[in-house]
Amino acid sequence: MRNALYAAIVGTLALLGVASRASTPDALSMPATTEIARLPMAAQAGISQALGRDDGAYHAVADDGHIRAENARHGLTARFSAAGVEVSSANERLTLALRAYGYGEALRPVAGAEPRAEANRVVYRRGALDEWYVNGPLGLEQGFTLDAPPAGRREGPLTLSLTVGGTLDAQLDAVNDGLAFASSSIRYQGLFAMDADGRDLPVWLELEGRTLALRVDDAGARYPLTIDPFVQQAYLKASNTDAGDNLGLSVAISGDTIVVGAPGEDSDATGVNGDQANNLATNAGAVYVFARTGGVWSQQAYLKASNTGAGDGFGSNVAVSGDTIVVAAPSEDSDAVGVNGDETNDSTPDAGAVYVFTRTGGVWSQEAYLKASNTDANDLFGFSVAISGDTVVVGTSREDSNAIGVNGDETNNFASNAGAAYVFTRAGGVWSQEAYLKASNTNAGDQFANSVAVSGDTVVVGAWGEDSNATGVNGNQADNSADISGAAYVFARIGGVWSQQAYLKGSNTEAGDFLGDFVAVSGDTVVVSATREKSSATGVNGDEADDSVFNAGAVYVFRQAGGVWSQEAYLKASNTGAGDEFGYTVAISGDTVVVGTASEDSDATGVNGNQTNNSADGAGAAYVFTRTGSTWSQKAYLKASNTGTGDQFGAGNIGVSGGTVVVGAFGEDSNATGVNGNQTNNLAENAGAAYVFGLPNQQHQCKNGGWQTFGVFKNQGDCVSFVSTGGKNPPANLP
Repeated sequence: MRNALYAAIVGTLALLGVASRASTPDALSMPATTEIARLPMAAQAGISQALGRDDGAYHAVADDGHIRAENARHGLTARFSAAGVEVSSANERLTLALRAYGYGEALRPVAGAEPRAEANRVVYRRGALDEWYVNGPLGLEQGFTLDAPPAGRREGPLTLSLTVGGTLDAQLDAVNDGLAFASSSIRYQGLFAMDADGRDLPVWLELEGRTLALRVDDAGARYPLTIDPFVQQAYLKASNTDAGDNLGLSVAISGDTIVVGAPGEDSDATGVNGDQANNLATNAGAVYVFARTGGVWSQQAYLKASNTGAGDGFGSNVAVSGDTIVVAAPSEDSDAVGVNGDETNDSTPDAGAVYVFTRTGGVWSQEAYLKASNTDANDLFGFSVAISGDTVVVGTSREDSNAIGVNGDETNNFASNAGAAYVFTRAGGVWSQEAYLKASNTNAGDQFANSVAVSGDTVVVGAWGEDSNATGVNGNQADNSADISGAAYVFARIGGVWSQQAYLKGSNTEAGDFLGDFVAVSGDTVVVSATREKSSATGVNGDEADDSVFNAGAVYVFRQAGGVWSQEAYLKASNTGAGDEFGYTVAISGDTVVVGTASEDSDATGVNGNQTNNSADGAGAAYVFTRTGSTWSQKAYLKASNTGTGDQFGAGNIGVSGGTVVVGAFGEDSNATGVNGNQTNNLAENAGAAYVFGLPNQQHQCKNGGWQTFGVFKNQGDCVSFVSTGGKNPPANLP
């Protein structure tokens, strides 16, 4: 098999006041900055290619000895000749020409080539090297495909060398991952690199005069490599958007399936794809399933409980694994116990229930109705849920028994709000309870199982109300001298038998930290948040010793080797602020961790925007961290494409699967419906939304397994965002 490199440079071409803006509704009546902020987000690159291919307006045509492609949406004209490409708008002009490639400074010139037009695609073919451009709604996308590594010795980084010309003077940005142009809003930016194992790789730009070099350090990397930014793929809304629905309070993703909960939805429908048009069951709740086909997201199903009831909060928490979805209704009221019991009465207020749905041939149906083995009023069974394959974990943070460990006595109520977790497994389509998990130091008020996570044979349970002053792994859990410091517990399954493997505390345990407020696990790595940790540190492994920033929040990464757990990293926001509650939600997939904040306040939009102001109270944000070996670093600062005060972007269940991130913003207010609707109004207060982001390489598979680098030129009004948002537990307006 050939080696393959996938490399991407994404830039934005922003020329204000061009004539094409007049086609935007109300464009001429708005100030330029407002107009830009209100333009809709571009579709992700794969959708852009497909739409451009099917729309003749984006097709490249022969024109007086060269090839021309118009992009009226972005006010761009591209002209292709043997000398390179020229991109122009109004009175500004940028030229790019690939001149050489190789390793380090040992570059060899590229062969000359005439451009060829294929619908909305223009290609320069130079033997093993193709240079290509694709025109579509996203903008003008640039790419290079190498069928084999450059010839010669690998001395220095992999390098592509281009000449930058035109009327604009280029300069590198502060971190050498983008270009800016003097007296212009043009930018060429967004570098990100990782290898086939998800290991982060160094990547940078170098500029000398008008020569631009893209450099990649691939030493020790396993191919294929990826050098990509996150791109917003979709803006998801309900098919029956309504104020107060809180869509995005919970989200989950598995492969090409996204699940979004709306616990405030009000229809009295039951089952799958019922009548969603009425509001006869206040806060009954609903769940929306979206599927991706050919890079395009669409709603696949509308899920309701089999016993829909007002106030149940169906969709307060969701989880998905392959073709199985788990939905919690923590305020459901039946007195049933176990699996598929009698769901018809409402005699046990807020006992809670969980529903399992499965998909066959694209069709969803309810497979099971799960209840606790010791159902009791106010337990909120389903306050947290998780799934991995045929294993489901359900948390009840208000369960009251004083049992400890695994499968203890669940029949008493001697420890109010101690909490419990229940493990269910499926065999042959039949679900049964496998274990009843309690803390090793059960105490009233610990809220054990306020968060749960599962990966294979490992379950992690958070207990933000736990009170010991222990630090690190397996410390002294016997005292209660650090009130509400919090803890997390790791359980392992061997031969179908569960046992506690580790007791996790932060490296800087303090009263009131709320460690365990959210947990996540992937393989041998556990992530635990402490949303009210107080240090002023920023970034990775900063000074954790002070308590000067109230409720700033922190996240702790633990890793096991040979069954022994240890803390690997201490993560903080890049813009740590009081009250932000960094870690209000966390997600992990392989070597990527995404962290949400409940109350981050900047008015930035998209990726890596200005995070220094606090002018949008409670807008929310998310942060992407990646691991190389055992070293973590922040890779992106994510905001919504339509950032708004109180939207709570990143305040719930963020989901990450492979290269795709989904985040809900349950306080978002637009009245849009479906996918990629109009997000510019605030006409449906707290309707909620979810944002999907991914790595463009998912849609741009390399030709013949070759190496690829690509970039995008586009109007900044539709600039690419790296965003994810979410919600987690029932909001205050639910029972």
